[in-house]
Amino acid sequence: MSDQVATEKRWGARSIASLLIFILATVLLVPALVGHWGHRTVIDSERYIQTVGPLIEQPEVQAALATAVTDAVVSKVDTTTQVEGLLGNLFPDAGFTDQLAAPIAAGINSLIGELVTKFVASDQFATVWIQLNTAAQKGVVLVLEGKNGGVVRLDGDNLVLDTSVALQAIQQKLVDSGITAAANITIPESDSLIVLANTPGLAQVQTVYQLSAPILQWLPLIVAIMFGLAIGFARRRARTVVASGIVLLVSGLVILVGLGVGETAFVNELAGTPWGPAAGVFWATLLEYLIAGTQAIVTLGIVVIIGGWFGGRTRLARAARGQVTTGLGQLSGRMSSGRPGPIPADKLDYARWLIYIVGVAIVLGSDVMSVSSVLWVTALVAGLVTLAQLLAGPGVEVVEVVEVVEVVEVDG
Repeated sequence: MSDQVATEKRWGARSIASLLIFILATVLLVPALVGHWGHRTVIDSERYIQTVGPLIEQPEVQAALATAVTDAVVSKVDTTTQVEGLLGNLFPDAGFTDQLAAPIAAGINSLIGELVTKFVASDQFATVWIQLNTAAQKGVVLVLEGKNGGVVRLDGDNLVLDTSVALQAIQQKLVDSGITAAANITIPESDSLIVLANTPGLAQVQTVYQLSAPILQWLPLIVAIMFGLAIGFARRRARTVVASGIVLLVSGLVILVGLGVGETAFVNELAGTPWGPAAGVFWATLLEYLIAGTQAIVTLGIVVIIGGWFGGRTRLARAARGQVTTGLGQLSGRMSSGRPGPIPADKLDYARWLIYIVGVAIVLGSDVMSVSSVLWVTALVAGLVTLAQLLAGPGVEVVEVVEVVEVVEVDG
């Protein structure tokens, strides 16, 4: 057989289809993971509220809101001047008035801070927080649809959250508590805006969202099916399994690195503002699902690489499989007293593939993907594959997951 014939044999229609599907799945993997998180966490209004609603229970978030409002109120009310005016009407001695004004003003400012802090931590404000975030979620969807409105909007290249609704609720609480001067306060817009992200590439994001929105929920499953087809069409399946695991591992690490860079930029953007101490908590809470899912993908990649290696053609892999096969064969023989098992030998491969498919479906179908869920499913799959091997009866060897392609080279 000539080199040309050997090459054509290695690169037949099946191999080319496997390669093309594998490349497409690789390209779509990162967008699928991020898009699925976006759909589950941002686009799905119910899950969004479930995610960010508990933020108001975080001390850092409560402190940030209380500090922002207290600073704005104190700077606008100017309690020192007001106290001096009031005391001047009561006491003609200016020196005495000056001595009393500062501590009284400090006490009033402290009272304002306490009132704001207590209100932010109350159930009443928690309702305001839910209302704010419900409007914020709708604003994000509008931005993705190319519209601008609501409490989340574009300010140049920045995506900002307008917290004025929450600040006004706190302002009204102060008025109701007897600090009537708070009614005349105008909080600057710059003090009520939180920069969520710098979005110079928003146009591309909007285009991708509008094109992919109908399938975002199912995109990870589609990508998983594509990897499965690439493995099924491959002539050397174990090698393709290892390659798929490497893609999962690398893609997950890329996302995690990107999230780390994004968090640093987000925290730095809010540093020096009242919102700075809460930036890390807000980021971690909003992206919790994506972080957990990406860590799960990294773990899954490692598991797939090990599985592909175990089914490979290396000497060490063959030796490992041989040991496993011998042990399972002996155990199966003792269990069945030498009789054939309930699973026919020629159906064992199909049973394994069915188990693998069920395992992937469980991982992808779980409400929240995590490292623990991947490990538990891996243990379940390994146990079921072992059980299937035992049920196949004694003397059944482990079927190779790769096809041995012999290429005979003919000189000249």
